[in-house]
Amino acid sequence: MKMRILAGLVLVAALTGCQTTEVREGGMIGEVGPADAPGRTGEWAPVRITAKGGGAPPPNAVNQAQARLMAERAAKVDAMRNLLEQAYGVTIRSHTTVRDFITQNDTIKARVDAFIKGARVIDTKYLSDGSVEIEMEITLGYEFRRMFP
Repeated sequence: MKMRILAGLVLVAALTGCQTTEVREGGMIGEVGPADAPGRTGEWAPVRITAKGGGAPPPNAVNQAQARLMAERAAKVDAMRNLLEQAYGVTIRSHTTVRDFITQNDTIKARVDAFIKGARVIDTKYLSDGSVEIEMEITLGYEFRRMFP
């Protein structure tokens, strides 16, 4: 039971900052949840997903320029991972060791194994502490729907 609660919290934390928007030929309709992705009449409509990612400058950077570039790259990779988590889902594996009714070791691993193409950066924020926050989006069209019969 404790493991399910912890896995749920990890999943919620991983999806923080994500948004899904339904797109029709006439433009955006509005925000929808992943389960609401099909159109109102039951047919599939393209869905726009946005996600944020954050990156911190590494302490061992040679100079400020390298630190900023590395923080940007980390934020972009984090945003792409958050996009993939929304589109494809996350595999959560856990292992808990209990001795004398006391938890000795608790390990949780999240894994995303997918391919992403067509994601684009829509906003970049440089924060005062040197970290970077990037917002990205991708539109899941009819080709994506065909993968899930």
